[in-house]
This record gives sequence, C-alpha cells and structure tokens, in this order.
Amino acid sequence: MSAEPPCAICGRTILAGERIHGFVDGSEERSVCELCVARAERLRWRPVGEPEPERPGDGHEGRWRLRGLLRRPHRRPGSPAPAPASTSDSVAAPARRARPLPPADDQAPSFFERAVARFNSSEGGRTVVGLTRTLGEPLASVGAAAGRPDEVRITVAWELSWYQWGVDIGDELRPVFEIDKGREIEQLDRAAQQWNASVAEGGRLVLAGERAGQR
Repeated sequence: MSAEPPCAICGRTILAGERIHGFVDGSEERSVCELCVARAERLRWRPVGEPEPERPGDGHEGRWRLRGLLRRPHRRPGSPAPAPASTSDSVAAPARRARPLPPADDQAPSFFERAVARFNSSEGGRTVVGLTRTLGEPLASVGAAAGRPDEVRITVAWELSWYQWGVDIGDELRPVFEIDKGREIEQLDRAAQQWNASVAEGGRLVLAGERAGQR
C-alpha cells in the first residue's frame, strides 16, 4: 500500500486513516491535512470538484471565500454606507465589544466555559474530534492568553503533536483562530501544561471539575 502524500502546506506526513482534503492550486491538485484546510482557503485554493468562482465584478463571490468574508466587517444590503469621518470609527469599534469582561477572580469559570462552548462548535473543535479518532485521547488545558484579558488560549496535545487555538470572548463575531502548533510537549510553556480540561466521548472539550461535570 502506497504511503499517503505529505500535506502541501505544513509538510506533515498524513497519518493512515486521517482525512485528506483535495485542493486545486492553479491547475495543480494538492493534498491538505485536516488542520490546514483553513490555510488552503486563505490561499484561495479551490476544493477539488468545486467549480471556479465568479470573477471579481460579476456580483458573486465563490463559496470558498465565505469564511474570509465572515472575518471582515461588512454592510448589510440596503443599509446606508458608513460616513467617512473618523468619528464613526470611534463609535463602531466599541460596539463590537459591548459586553465588559467580568472580574477574573469570581467569574473565571463562566468565562472559560463560554470559550469552550464556542471552541466545540468551531472548525478547531471539529479538528480535535477528527484527530482524537485517529490519535486517541489528548491532554488539554484552557487558560487566559498572556497580555490579552479578553482572549482564552486552548491547548490540545498528543504524544507527538500539539495545537493551540484562541477564542476572543470580547468579540462574538471573531472566529476561533489557530495560534500555534508543534511536536514536543516540552515546547509548551508552563501555563499551557496545566491540564485542567479533557476531551470527552465524541471529541468535545470539557473543563475539569464540578462545573464541567454538570454539563
């Protein structure tokens, strides 16, 4: 049986049984692993079997650009265009972060639970589900991102690989984003190795302790 091709983006050898995604870069087909699908889309590679998107100016966008559009603020059809004055920017920016963060000392469990719920329904959560089926149960930790009080850092680690994602609790419209990944657990800082979460049956991330147990 021939070996699976390496991922065309990260170069990682694709494990047996791991899902492979086919993309077209120009006229060349490329194999992409589950973790690099979002990067392939940002590079505007077209999924195999999907027709080429409409050219700019035709009034349509290709379906493969949907995630990119969701990451950018946009005007609803029929609504007035925003005023060019700088004062409008100063008003619009806080509106996306309308909810002030609660004090970290007594509201931290709720803060982290919200981050875990968003992660489980994201592309990153689906990646963990798929890798858990292939690599087994991982270690996991959930903690505040250094220097960013409104963001939560989620670390999921197996014996030979680890991944980190960020969840911006202050911005409900911002998708869960990948922070970093590596191969050796020793590369992680001490805070990331505080294994205070686990991956339950079905691949969903849950916090350790009484509050997670009540889900």
